[in-house]
Amino acid sequence: MTTHVSHAAPLRADCIADSAGGLTFDVSASGAADEAHLVLRHREGHEELSLPLTPAARGRLRAALPSSVALPEGHWDAYASVTEEESDHRLVPGAMDVHPLADRVPYETRQGNLSVECRVPATPLGARGTARRATPGPAPARERIPPNH
Repeated sequence: MTTHVSHAAPLRADCIADSAGGLTFDVSASGAADEAHLVLRHREGHEELSLPLTPAARGRLRAALPSSVALPEGHWDAYASVTEEESDHRLVPGAMDVHPLADRVPYETRQGNLSVECRVPATPLGARGTARRATPGPAPARERIPPNH
């Protein structure tokens, strides 16, 4: 079932970015096609990820990007297609709830559009790269090297 969606106002998306790397997008749309979707397009490459938009509340559609879905580092522009007659439209940001440790961060571009920056996770010391989990128990013994005489 398809209902008419007016694009007099741009489509606005509220975002939640959690510490585990998950993202939730709530898009304001008064009606939608059965095949509504949110698209993230890598700005520097040809990669694209399509997420289904499903009814969440009256006039709201939701797309979820779980942390288990890998996204390469970089900037991803957000689009939505909510009717069969119209192609993808840039989303504009609404309310954003971003956890301080999130490595997928939604933001507003200079042009007022919604994009997501995917970062390499930081280690506990703040350096970029692969974080390592500390193992429980005592620290491993260090080998002592005698000084040269």
